[in-house]
Amino acid sequence: MVREPGAPGWSSSVHGRRVGVANVKHQAALPELRTAALVAIILAGLCSSVYAQTVTGTIAGTVTDPSGQVIVGASVTLTSEATAEARTAQTNIAGSFVFTALQPGAYSLKVEQAGFKSYERRGIVLSANERLSVGEIRLALGVVTETVRVEAQGAAVQSTSSEHSALLTATQVSMIQVRGRDVVSLLKLLPGVQYTGDPEAPGGSYGTSMPNIQGTRAQWNAFSVDGLTGNDLGNAPINSSTVNMDAIAEVKVLLNSYQAEYGRNGTAMINVVTRSGTREFHGTGYWYKRHEMFNANDFFNNRNAVPKPRYRYNTLGFTLGGPFYIPRRLNANKDKAFFFYSLEDWKIKNPGSLWQRNLPTEQERVGDFSSSLDTNNRLIVVRDPLSGQPFAG
Repeated sequence: MVREPGAPGWSSSVHGRRVGVANVKHQAALPELRTAALVAIILAGLCSSVYAQTVTGTIAGTVTDPSGQVIVGASVTLTSEATAEARTAQTNIAGSFVFTALQPGAYSLKVEQAGFKSYERRGIVLSANERLSVGEIRLALGVVTETVRVEAQGAAVQSTSSEHSALLTATQVSMIQVRGRDVVSLLKLLPGVQYTGDPEAPGGSYGTSMPNIQGTRAQWNAFSVDGLTGNDLGNAPINSSTVNMDAIAEVKVLLNSYQAEYGRNGTAMINVVTRSGTREFHGTGYWYKRHEMFNANDFFNNRNAVPKPRYRYNTLGFTLGGPFYIPRRLNANKDKAFFFYSLEDWKIKNPGSLWQRNLPTEQERVGDFSSSLDTNNRLIVVRDPLSGQPFAG
């Protein structure tokens, strides 16, 4: 996310999970390019190890036969439904398997073993920082060419970890409107979060104030975007890493009893996960408008014949994501490199409401208060502070 200082307000975000490098015809430049790429990768790794907390999750389970005995050496394949990235593992002597460092998203699971029917389950949704257990997978006797496919599944019970967490899904972020389009305003939907007013625009004046969560102080919250710290360095309860809502995939809030790797502060860990490109191209465009023509004038302005104050917010933006590829030359299968770009521009004209103040008249400026009246048109008596008697004249 980039915000240009002094602009009325605009932000852009570029996100990607993996990158691919194309072949370069100029062979003489290859050593320099490789050196530069290696240095960039090393620096990025060092920076992430120092400042970042992980947003990845874990999927685990156990494979058994019809009698409940564990199956050793079964082949387990986990495939991302968005990018088709596949990872394989084999069950250990306890019949268990674990996939670690998984990006949030939807996955398909397939289990194969000689002498048993294949097992396939789709729509396994993993959120950020989650340790998800798919439970016991019981294979039926048969041949591998036969497949038992699970299309629907009940709510998953988290049994591999004990943290108390809450989740704002992509559907909630995209379908629930908030005035300032700041994701911090959506935290009030979660249990235990203090209700606060919405900012007029993302980031407020210099950052968004975070709410109190579970009765603790706001400065104890840890806010991050894709694992990178978002708390303002000079003012801890302020989120200074604003991301526009159309670039957000989900918001995971770890409330308590979470693992030590997330224990940066003493209370909630708020982790914003940005969207990523997939194998298909997707994009959105939008325009939100607020104008004083839609507002009613207040009582005092009507009483004093004052027009409505200017109140104009125009929010324009778009998103575009998909595979990064060149037909028949780079990433032809659309499964190696992806991109996501988001741009949001704010046009704001809001000078604020009219303030009314009483100023001294010409007589009062020369010390004559004989004609000074209050708001009820009664004479204001100026008294001597020592005697308490009115001044003459």
